[in-house]
Amino acid sequence: ISILMTIDFKNSIILPNNLPELKKEEFNLVDPKYLRLIYIRLAIFVLIMILLGVGFFFIAKSEIPPIAFFILAGVLLSIFTYAFIITRLSFPYRGYLIREKDIAYKRGLINFKLTSIPFKRIQHVELIQGILEKKMELASIKVYTAGGSTDDLSIPGLPLNTAQQIRSFLTDEISSDEQN
Repeated sequence: ISILMTIDFKNSIILPNNLPELKKEEFNLVDPKYLRLIYIRLAIFVLIMILLGVGFFFIAKSEIPPIAFFILAGVLLSIFTYAFIITRLSFPYRGYLIREKDIAYKRGLINFKLTSIPFKRIQHVELIQGILEKKMELASIKVYTAGGSTDDLSIPGLPLNTAQQIRSFLTDEISSDEQN
């Protein structure tokens, strides 16, 4: 004998007009010093590429025509200029938002990305500072969720004080969720 149970299952449709709106001004922008840090990293990368290119041409100078050196320099200059302009134009689109139940980070001008993670899914939070970040008193927050070894959300370019406060807040939130 089988007993049939009736389950009252609802899965109502939510129309786009009924969704909450994320307003641009709600997002906190990253520290303007972070733009300078990005430019420093970009300059270091370009300098290394130039040194590698010059080294390569000195090693193989008899086999490569001199015009190739100028073509390589032009390509590197074009890439550096493009990266410089895109970085500057996309910087105002970087921002983070902490709400009652989640944390979000947005970035990108050409390729826009918005990541949001509910506090209940957070496993642990890291505060990261490299050498340049220490000099500029900046830090990054990395948020990890279950099931992965890489971070699921990274917020770079935060003032050190703010990063410490966010890390402390998120740690408290995930600790209180575990107790409930």
